[in-house]
Amino acid sequence: MSIPAEAAAQLSEADLIERFAALPVANVGDAMDRLNVVDSGIQSVWPSAGVKMAGRAVPVTVAGGDNLGIHETIPTLQPGDVLVVNGQAATHRALIGELIAGRAMAQGCVGFVLDASVRDAVDLEQMRFPVFARGTTPAGPYRNGPFVGGVAAAVGTVVVHPGDLVLGDDDGVAVVPRSHAAEILVKAEAKHAAETKQRAEIGF
Repeated sequence: MSIPAEAAAQLSEADLIERFAALPVANVGDAMDRLNVVDSGIQSVWPSAGVKMAGRAVPVTVAGGDNLGIHETIPTLQPGDVLVVNGQAATHRALIGELIAGRAMAQGCVGFVLDASVRDAVDLEQMRFPVFARGTTPAGPYRNGPFVGGVAAAVGTVVVHPGDLVLGDDDGVAVVPRSHAAEILVKAEAKHAAETKQRAEIGF
């Protein structure tokens, strides 16, 4: 059920994330006039369907093929965070695998979005840890730097600010600007309700 605008404005961040998590990412993208949807080249790396992610963005920009910034950021993650990595769209090295993901999970992180490659896709699915990336490769990363954290990062043509809401499912990833999250939620839930009604009228 869609929420009134006045009520949406009073929701806590946790409640906002919970309500966004219940929606298809496509409906959220529609509610943002099809903007802030991450490049379709960045997709879930799980071998099978069923991924779902919603959390608070922690952006970091790293050199292509280098994951020093990821290692430095992992200990700072808080429950509900999504690590968002501008990896320069470099796909020749995997920036993360199941070990880094496991450390992030221990911090309460709920997923990764990387404009780069990763590895250990099967392990990541078995861990039920959502990871969205440009692809997979067994080649490991360098760990020399440089990197920049704590500021906005461009990932898949979308600029992601610290604290923005990051949503992912089998269709891909969308980023909800935190300052407009309540109004976008109202539109997205209305869109979902309308589509649900249309499906019932069609008969599926």
